[in-house]
Amino acid sequence: MASTVFPERMQTQKIVSDLADSLGATLTEAGARAILALKLDGPTPERRQELAGKANEGSLTAEEFAEYETYAQLRGLLAALQSKARLYLKQSGPA
Repeated sequence: MASTVFPERMQTQKIVSDLADSLGATLTEAGARAILALKLDGPTPERRQELAGKANEGSLTAEEFAEYETYAQLRGLLAALQSKARLYLKQSGPA
């Protein structure tokens, strides 16, 4: 089965990656620890499951798609930043 590639999504992922790289390059120990403490408020687990199910069925409304996509992009950005923060702290050695 062939996979469909959406150019807009690939472009967004590249922008998120570039932003994480830029921000990661400016980290300090305090900044890295603050990033690791961040939690993303968003849809409840039940709502995320509902949206994921609808996405798999292809039945998301435009508003639901925007909610789902925005949350996914923000989670991706936070995950990338937290990865950079963990790497920074690991490379900077014991405090």
